[in-house]
Amino acid sequence: MKRFTYGLCDWSVREKGMELCRLAAEHQLDCLQLGVGEEVLDGRGLGSGDLIREYKKGADLYGIEIISLSPQFVDQYSFTAPKNREEEQVAVELVEKTIGLCKTFGCKSFLLPVLGKNDIFDGTSFHRAVEYIRRFSSQAAGHRIETYLELNQGVEGVHNLLDAVDNPMVKIFFDSQNLFALNGTSMARYFTEIKELVGGVHLKDGIGSMLSGSLLGEGNSGFYKTAKAIIESKYSGSILIESVYHKAGVCRNGTESELLARDAATLHKVFD
Repeated sequence: MKRFTYGLCDWSVREKGMELCRLAAEHQLDCLQLGVGEEVLDGRGLGSGDLIREYKKGADLYGIEIISLSPQFVDQYSFTAPKNREEEQVAVELVEKTIGLCKTFGCKSFLLPVLGKNDIFDGTSFHRAVEYIRRFSSQAAGHRIETYLELNQGVEGVHNLLDAVDNPMVKIFFDSQNLFALNGTSMARYFTEIKELVGGVHLKDGIGSMLSGSLLGEGNSGFYKTAKAIIESKYSGSILIESVYHKAGVCRNGTESELLARDAATLHKVFD
């Protein structure tokens, strides 16, 4: 059995549905993580039965697993520090729609981002985060779905949050660049210090504060040191490419498919 499951985030490329499944298989990837955007609230995107059926057909045809879904709202909405009740309700509804879609696709986990506008800024936002994470993780657990948190918190903040949530089905989704871009954190050391809590991994690289500003191994976030830390740990699970190939820093270097091919080759070279 393979130690790692390799995959791609659907927001990395413009392709969706059947074509995205084909693209993942072409580059010897095993799975996809899909984003659930605001469009689902009015029946578009993954709110459409047609797109759901297309993903299921593509997954069967190309041997690709829909491994996880994630609500895409942290640039616009928040449940930790909302400006008003309406903003909070949209964020909550998107998370609950995501959990329902995970059940539809048979996912074993979903990714809950607690960053961006939805970050933990102070005591009030911490306690709101705990309250909602408990609520969402309880809903997900009812379908045997684990909750993986993506955080921009230091090691102590991670432990404080998980201690307060107190649910063994809540884990951390590690990102190989976010905290480096935010404040210069050593991502290899950070992974090593939280490795027992990690349920999934996003891989991306960049220059300085630019997220996904380079291909894997071509930035300065310490990609190879982080990869070594992952390999030397006991972690086994999903490793998902989260490069965004239409970013200005990389798009001039080739088509999205060509850039994905280079990242996938790096992924296999480093982790196989």
